[in-house]
Amino acid sequence: MDGATRVRSARRVLGACALLAAISRPVSAQEPADSTKRDSLPRAELAPITVAVSRSAAPARTLPFAISTVSGDELHRGRATLGLNEALATVPGLLVANRYNYTQDLRISIRGFGARAAFGVRGVKVLLDGIPQTLPDGQGQLSNVEVSELDRVEVLRGPSSSLHGNASGGVISLVSRAQIPTGFTPEARLTVGAFDTWKWTARADAPLGPGAIRVAATRTTLDGHREHARAELWQVQVRAVEPLSPRTRLTFLGYLTDVPLSENPGALTADQVAASPDQADPRNVAAGANETTTQAQGGVAIAHALAGDGSVDAVVYGSRRDVENALSFASIDLERWVYGTRGSVTLPRVAGPVPVTVTVGVDAQWQRDDRLNFSPDGSELRLDQFERVREIGPFVQTSIGLGDLVFFTGGLRHDRVSFTVDDRLTADGDASGEEVMDAFSWSAGVTLAAFDSFRPYLSFATAFETPTTTELVNREEGGGGLNPAIDPQYATNFEVGVRGRVSGVADYSVAAFYADVDDELIPFEVPTEPGRRFFRNAGSSRHAGVEVGLTVRPHDGLTVLGAYTFAGYEFTDFGTEDGVFDGNEIPGVPRHQLHWSIRYVAPGGAWGAVDNTHSSAYFVDDANSSENAGWWTSDIRLGWTGRVGRWHIAPFVGVLNAFDERYAGSVVVNAFGGRYFEPAPGRNAYFGLEVGAGR
Repeated sequence: MDGATRVRSARRVLGACALLAAISRPVSAQEPADSTKRDSLPRAELAPITVAVSRSAAPARTLPFAISTVSGDELHRGRATLGLNEALATVPGLLVANRYNYTQDLRISIRGFGARAAFGVRGVKVLLDGIPQTLPDGQGQLSNVEVSELDRVEVLRGPSSSLHGNASGGVISLVSRAQIPTGFTPEARLTVGAFDTWKWTARADAPLGPGAIRVAATRTTLDGHREHARAELWQVQVRAVEPLSPRTRLTFLGYLTDVPLSENPGALTADQVAASPDQADPRNVAAGANETTTQAQGGVAIAHALAGDGSVDAVVYGSRRDVENALSFASIDLERWVYGTRGSVTLPRVAGPVPVTVTVGVDAQWQRDDRLNFSPDGSELRLDQFERVREIGPFVQTSIGLGDLVFFTGGLRHDRVSFTVDDRLTADGDASGEEVMDAFSWSAGVTLAAFDSFRPYLSFATAFETPTTTELVNREEGGGGLNPAIDPQYATNFEVGVRGRVSGVADYSVAAFYADVDDELIPFEVPTEPGRRFFRNAGSSRHAGVEVGLTVRPHDGLTVLGAYTFAGYEFTDFGTEDGVFDGNEIPGVPRHQLHWSIRYVAPGGAWGAVDNTHSSAYFVDDANSSENAGWWTSDIRLGWTGRVGRWHIAPFVGVLNAFDERYAGSVVVNAFGGRYFEPAPGRNAYFGLEVGAGR
């Protein structure tokens, strides 16, 4: 890292720290104010738990949606905690593809929505402690997510626009660890692995009056398994919870992320993968493709419990993100401010013998981007514009229970998203303008809950999803402004499912869904600017599939998990100048996904886990002319958890891809020149140690 880069990084960190000191960010309003220990949720949908992802604190067993919960133990135990993909394979219908490229985030899709993403997260709403990590324009970022600090992950699969707005695939809600300690409680975690990977985390909990404060810092460095793939990442998280009264809780939370080094190896052709899967795209190496990022987010939330199980929740938050991204086709400098508020009131009412719960609220976000695009060598300014996005989404939800047998759930929301561009490079004309996209979204469903072992549900829902700002400003003809040819996409979804718990030893879920999608957003590239992504709308497409989840506990300490997804996603009306693609499979998503795992915890604290994942082959382009080969991988983890005096000790070791399968873990859909494939590493190992006091 040269001197200029170090100076820019230092300035960014100082600016981000100033924001972080001014505002902090909240926790989920579902945690009780008098909580005295860390939440712990099993990965089972029928446990008597409340899920925050539903917005109305409804018990999971009553909801007519496919919802999965992954516990903190599943997220952390013996894992390297380098990405969410390590643990979320146990959720059917969810694809988390690791690019092994810190400049582009994981490629996350739910039921095929989000597979188009070349970087960041699309089509899936991401929440961290109840605060959107998805911007007003629909682009999501995972920069602030530190896996080792998560207590659980809740995943809602299927259209969620009536709940959270502007997303087709569903919601991933990430909930941080929280506990009220009796005294100062330090902890440390170190992981060392292949490809010169080093990751350490230091954290501490301490009482703060009647509440508590938690501070955690993490540093990750690695060389990567490919050439030109080095990365360095710093993260700091601060959280304070202060009960103001038995019914009222105030929460502050802040995140700071600094990435001073992140090289971009790019995607490869099939011939390049066959010759050497560890190489980087020569164009990226020649251009020195890399990204430096600083991001800070903070906020404050208040949660007040009303009489009769009602509640009032409000949060105000803001973030600042600075990015310098050197690509093979351009150099991008972006300064982004985002701020917003969310508020809701839940009022339980009884209409005669029928209990009715109503939640009314509104989400509002504002985004301001100062964007400069230069030629790859930085000598020519090609784009200079100021972009603003405003989103407002009032909503109402209701839940009606007929005893403990039948539950009706419904929701209605209106989203209005406006995009405004001020073109400051007007030599070729002023391309300033505004685009407004809005829609009503609704959902309705019923759950039958007569038996714990068999709880069927039925639901209908619609979804609304805008293109992101980047997708709107990338125009094939060049120049500034917004692309008037791109429309938002709409989906109508029908779902039927059943879940249950059998004899207290097995939990299962089965969901079948069918979605009609109009104007689905599709990426493409052109020969003149390979690597740059442009977007267009398909006429219509169909997403249909089946998801099966299973957890069995046949013996004390022994757990078997399974997840299977069948995905039948295809275009029904889509043609371009390159051909007619009606009946073709939508690229980027395997037709079959299978995951099964075995966990065993011995009475003395020793434990072991084996994870097996299979992906069938899938197409990588609209024409279905090229495909990514199917693959199997097996991971092994071993460790021990115990105490030495007052110290909690947990050494662990892991072997990933134990049988050295060579495969592409992610792809770039419709990449020009056949550069589709992002190879995953072969067999590699890591070991680590956790040490903590007072647990």
